[in-house]
Amino acid sequence: MLFKQKVEEKKYINPRFRAYGKARLDIARRAKTRHDWEKLWKSSTNPFPFTWGKSWKHCVEYKVDDFAAEVGFFVDILGLPVNAFDPSYAMFTSPGGDFFIGIVPTPEKTDSTPQDAIRLQFMVADIIATTKELEQRGVIFEQLPVACQSGSSLYIGYFRTPHGIPVDLWGHIGHEEDHNDLDLEDESDEDDKDPHFDFSLRDDSEVEIIDSDEDNRDAQGDDEDQDQFEEMIEDSDQKQEEIKNEPHDDEEPGYETIYEEEPPRNWPIN
Repeated sequence: MLFKQKVEEKKYINPRFRAYGKARLDIARRAKTRHDWEKLWKSSTNPFPFTWGKSWKHCVEYKVDDFAAEVGFFVDILGLPVNAFDPSYAMFTSPGGDFFIGIVPTPEKTDSTPQDAIRLQFMVADIIATTKELEQRGVIFEQLPVACQSGSSLYIGYFRTPHGIPVDLWGHIGHEEDHNDLDLEDESDEDDKDPHFDFSLRDDSEVEIIDSDEDNRDAQGDDEDQDQFEEMIEDSDQKQEEIKNEPHDDEEPGYETIYEEEPPRNWPIN
């Protein structure tokens, strides 16, 4: 008798991918100024592989439980133009085609996209005016715009779609009087503020990078950095070769075959 028992499928990650990432993160820990970045950062190991087609270039798609509510929110509340639409699919964009968002009703016996699985983010010219306009349309902000770091001119706030997907608004406030017009009752503690920042907006003296290593190493020469990077990649190649040489089970992924007595022969295939 043959039967199959569900077992936990092992997650495989190519060690070469991790080695590349660790080498990049090591640079992020060591660079303190724009000059450090220009000195330490290397170009991509591989070139960009995609050649765009004649239609849209990129789309983020997610599954929703209430398709009608999500459609109404994007089309009639946010005013997003429709790029594709039918009773079971919708793709939205901007007037200039800068981005694309797709939604589908959740198929039966499957789960919809978790609320915080993704975040949609928009950088807007006037975050205060945009926030006020959306509130007038009935959008409820879970967080009104606050400075992403203490003393920063970059503000961030967010609301959610009917399905619960967060939509972040980013924007710069240039003068003190600009943000006095908005009642920021939902300001959070500094520990809760988003740590992201844009290097292009800061001087070298203002760049701050959090270093998780207690023993922070000084920036080193280009040749030594490149040698270290190549050593990490070489080590990952060796591990990859070892994995390739390991015996593999030909059974269906995620299952193990269990036999009682002798395994059957010529088992019929449906």
